[in-house]
Amino acid sequence: MIRTATGHFTEKERFFITPDGTKHEYKDGSGPYEYLMGALAGCFYSTLASMERKGEWKEVSITANGIKRTVVPTTLEHTSLEIVGKGISDKDEFEMLVKKTAEECSVFQTISKVSAMDVVVRFEDDEE
Repeated sequence: MIRTATGHFTEKERFFITPDGTKHEYKDGSGPYEYLMGALAGCFYSTLASMERKGEWKEVSITANGIKRTVVPTTLEHTSLEIVGKGISDKDEFEMLVKKTAEECSVFQTISKVSAMDVVVRFEDDEE
């Protein structure tokens, strides 16, 4: 399955366009590595959500952080995911599925070829 993005670069603009026509700008605070971290979080959640499960989830938030090397090539040296589950009915099952997702998520596995990877799971109970 081919995935495509087309980058366009001038003195005034830097952006890429996805096949649906959406324009994604590169600017301070949303450069290539922010998009990579977003892709990692999105892929990780998509893989996690595709797993067969018995429990219910109200909300899952994934924060991806990457630390780049200071020597060329400046690939990621350390990457971490903090996964926060809210309203998770079966916490043991959720943790097991997160572990399985780390093994199966394609973007996670791609980044792991150049970077140490950490995954932390935290739960927040509903405060109602």
